Amino acid sequence: MKHIKKEFMLECGPKEAWQLVVDRSKYEKWAAAFHEGSTYTGDMGLNETVNFVDTEGNGLVSKVVVFEPEKEIKFAFLGEINDGKYVEVAEFADMLEEYVFEPVGSQTKMLVDVAMDDKYYDMMSEMWDRAGIELVRLSK
Repeated sequence: MKHIKKEFMLECGPKEAWQLVVDRSKYEKWAAAFHEGSTYTGDMGLNETVNFVDTEGNGLVSKVVVFEPEKEIKFAFLGEINDGKYVEVAEFADMLEEYVFEPVGSQTKMLVDVAMDDKYYDMMSEMWDRAGIELVRLSK
């Protein structure tokens, strides 16, 4: 398991930066870097289940394990949805995705840390680079 670690300097305060992640319509704009039509279902809140899915409803199932508005949100992955069926995936037990927001003057440093299976690391790291470009663009 490797960690993808990215840092993006956003041109907005932590309140607006936070909304880029938790507001579904804003999330969809930058998450398209991973898959066109990416969205999530569920509610962003502590201990809530959030499904990160494509246009057919297939994707990853996670639980929000840290929820500190405008500061930090962390997801633990539990399994996946394929053809409408949830399957728990034991290998996901160590997969976490974390976003930390640090105010820097009128900007916000967004730190991303994603524990990733080695075989997906290169592909996902490149996708995160593209997502970061879009996050910065949306923050202006």
